[in-house]
Amino acid sequence: MECKQNQCQHTNPVPYNNKFFCKLCGIHMPQDGNVAIKSAKFSFPGYINPIQNLKSQWNRSVPVAQLPQDYQRQRISLIDYMMEWSEKLGLSINSLFLAVQFLDYFVSQKKVDPIQFRLYGATCLMLAAKSIELDERIPFISKLRRYTYLPYATIDFRKCECQIIKQFNWNLQYTTLIDWAETVISLGIVYEQDELSQTDAVLKEKATNIPQSQQTQQTKQENIKEQVETTPKKSTSISRNVYNKIQEQFTKLCLTLLKEGSYLDKDPSELTLSLIGCVRKICGLKTPLPKCLLELYENIQPKFQDSIADLISKQTKQPTSVVGKAFTNDLDFFSLQNYKNRVL
Repeated sequence: MECKQNQCQHTNPVPYNNKFFCKLCGIHMPQDGNVAIKSAKFSFPGYINPIQNLKSQWNRSVPVAQLPQDYQRQRISLIDYMMEWSEKLGLSINSLFLAVQFLDYFVSQKKVDPIQFRLYGATCLMLAAKSIELDERIPFISKLRRYTYLPYATIDFRKCECQIIKQFNWNLQYTTLIDWAETVISLGIVYEQDELSQTDAVLKEKATNIPQSQQTQQTKQENIKEQVETTPKKSTSISRNVYNKIQEQFTKLCLTLLKEGSYLDKDPSELTLSLIGCVRKICGLKTPLPKCLLELYENIQPKFQDSIADLISKQTKQPTSVVGKAFTNDLDFFSLQNYKNRVL
C-alpha cells in the first residue's frame, strides 16, 4: 500500500547533538545536503531532542531472561495466536510486540503450566493494550474472552493480570523493537541520493513484462526526462519508489526477529542499526549504511547485520508457521475444554 509522502520543505532546521533536524516534521538533515524521505504519517514536530528520545527508548527495553524449554517449543504457535487475537481486536502492532515480550519475561521468571500459556498470552495482550492503546480500543476481560474462545472464567484472567503486573513491579512502560523501528523511520532511513544496486536494477528490468515497442517508447520518454530533470530529482524518484517497500520490509523483519527470539537480548542500539542496514540491503539500495546514517547514530556498529541476513535467507528456503494455522500446532485447542485445574 502506497503511503502519502511527507511534503515538508524543511525550511526550519534546529540543532540537536551537533546535528540538524527539521522543526516541522522532525526529519534528519545531514550537513552534506542529502535529504531523507519518509511518509506523512511519520512526521512529528522536532520539539525534543530525537537522539536523546531514541536513547531513552533503548534504555526502557523489556527485560529478557532464559526461556524454559516447554515455552520455547510452543512460542511460535503462541505468537500466531496472539497475532490472530490482536487483528480481531483491532490492536496496533506495537501492542502485539509488547505483549509477546511481556509473556517472554513472565514465563522466564515464574513457573507456568504449559496448558495455561494461551491464558497468560491473552492477558499480556490486554495489559499491553492498556499501556499503549486509546481507552476505546482496550479489550477488557469480557471482550477478551469472547474473541479468544479460551475456556477460562473472568476470575482466571484477573488472577493472571495481577501476577503479571506484580512481576513487573507495576511498571508496564517499556519499548520494543517495533517502537525503535518507527522512531528511526521518522528520522529518515531513505535518502534522495540513494541509488539501487546494479544487480537489483537488472533484475527489476528483467521482471517487467512490457512489450518491446512500448518499452522502447518508454525508454525514449525517460531519456527526455533525464535531460530536463536534475540528478537529485532522478535519485529522488528511485528512492520514493523503493521507500514503501523498505517500510513494509522493516515491519516484516521486526516480526521475524520477534518470532525467532534470540536477538531480543542484544544491545538495542546495535540491533536497530543492524536492522536498518539489513532492510536497506534487502530492498536493493547500493549502500546499506551511508555515512550520514552512521554519523546520525554516533557510529554505532551494526554487529548483527550479517547474521540477520543469513537468518532471512534460511527462512526463505524453509516453510514457516502461517498466521491463522495456530490451532493445528502444539497443544490441541479443544483439550483446553476439559482442563479443570485453573490458575493457582
